[in-house]
Formats: sequence, structure tokens, C-alpha cells
Amino acid sequence: MTEQHATAAIIRTAEQPEYLHPDHTLFFLRDVVTGETNPALSLHRGRIEPDGEIVSRRIERTDTIYILSGDALCNLAGKESRLGAGSCIVAPARANLSLKNCGEQPVELLIAVTPPLPKSNI
Repeated sequence: MTEQHATAAIIRTAEQPEYLHPDHTLFFLRDVVTGETNPALSLHRGRIEPDGEIVSRRIERTDTIYILSGDALCNLAGKESRLGAGSCIVAPARANLSLKNCGEQPVELLIAVTPPLPKSNI
């Protein structure tokens, strides 16, 4: 087995391309760190616009989602919670997760995925 090592890098999030996630509604992402840079995790900056959502899906990896701003309705493993800035969601592999913007401002997210996604395909 080949051991992978992190690549030394300084990454500016604002310089990363933003894209609309094809499987969700009004959910935009920037891939900050992928498995190509760090074999331990991938890191993504997300934004859910008003009336947007990460539709219910089964998580394939562990997603740790930190809410930077905004108000969201989270359904994690069948439990619904209203969350705001400073809340952190840990969705283990095989859990069901949805996250809906329930406010008038965008929901800004920082998303860590382990093991990492190799490229832009969150």
C-alpha cells in the first residue's frame, strides 16, 4: 500500500471556482481542499440560498458541517432541528441528511468530508 502525504499549499477560498451542486436546490460550493492536496479530508465552502436545500440523501462518507451564518432546518437520521450560526452537524457514513434554508439570508457553511473527496464531486 502506498502512503499518501499532504501537499504543502496556501489556498484562498475566494479564488476557487464556485459551482451549483447538480443534485440539490440553490446549493453552491467551492472546493477548498480535496484528496489531491490532503489525503485525510476534503474541505468545502457551501452556500444555500433562500428557498434552497441540500435534499435528503444518504451520506457516503462522514460529513462535518459548520454553519457560519443563516438559519437552517436540518433533518439528520430522522431527527429535525432548527440550526443557526455556530451549530455543527456531524453526519456519519450511512446517515440520512437534509438541510434547508429557512431564513431570508443565505446559509453559509464550512464542510469537512472524511475520507476526502478526490475532486469536485461532493
